[in-house]
Amino acid sequence: MKGKQHLDHAILLSSDEEITLERYIATFSPQPSIGLPELVCPVCRGEIHLSRMHDRNRTPTFLHVDGDQADCPLVNVHFASTAFAVAHTYEPRLEQERRERFMERWTLYLTGIRRHVSTYSVERFAMTIAHADVLHIWSCPTLTEVDILYLFLAFSAFVAEPPGAHHPIWLRFLFDASVSGAADLQPADRRPPRFFRLRYRSPYQVMFPNAHQLLDWCEIPMTDTFLRRPATTVSGPDLKAFAELTALRPSALEDDGPTIPIPDPKK
Repeated sequence: MKGKQHLDHAILLSSDEEITLERYIATFSPQPSIGLPELVCPVCRGEIHLSRMHDRNRTPTFLHVDGDQADCPLVNVHFASTAFAVAHTYEPRLEQERRERFMERWTLYLTGIRRHVSTYSVERFAMTIAHADVLHIWSCPTLTEVDILYLFLAFSAFVAEPPGAHHPIWLRFLFDASVSGAADLQPADRRPPRFFRLRYRSPYQVMFPNAHQLLDWCEIPMTDTFLRRPATTVSGPDLKAFAELTALRPSALEDDGPTIPIPDPKK
């Protein structure tokens, strides 16, 4: 876990490798003549630099060069996620095969998501499937079964835990700034993107939290563990609700058609 603005590690731009604050100081501080490598934030990929906190010990830390104006959810209260792009060709047959495969094992995905957000509802899950349908992620040639779970978490935006609480903790999941569409999740010329969970206290004057309410953040490894674990038993009411909600195909999002209910983020 990390505190909000202060970073204890960075990414070396030249190699895309992670470097801790301690290793950076030990490697480069004794040899300033060799030149300092360019560093970027793990989340926003914006430039960061070595600085010092305003405490008694002047503790070293990494900070964004642009301060709280950096286009980063860790520091900028006005940060807004970029809309996911559809940058691949729509392939109806591939989309149908992928989606049918997913629907055969949907309980594995719901169980996997609930390991990150224990109160993730079936209503939100169905809404996210509809979102994926509209974006045609199923026909992305490089999409893997593992990608789907983390895409779903990112599509869910802010999630309140526990749901219905007067002052819940809010969770948000997002990819690093190298990802603008599903095709970016399996790049051929660089390392895979990173995935993060941000945790916020409840805001009082705005609907959703921002950098002011950020409590901590951490990187979440994107693994296939959830596909190899047995799915937990899904309750009868959840099974019924899922069957009813997913009977509404993507056309349900079009004008003059039935609508898929959008759940309250606090539920």
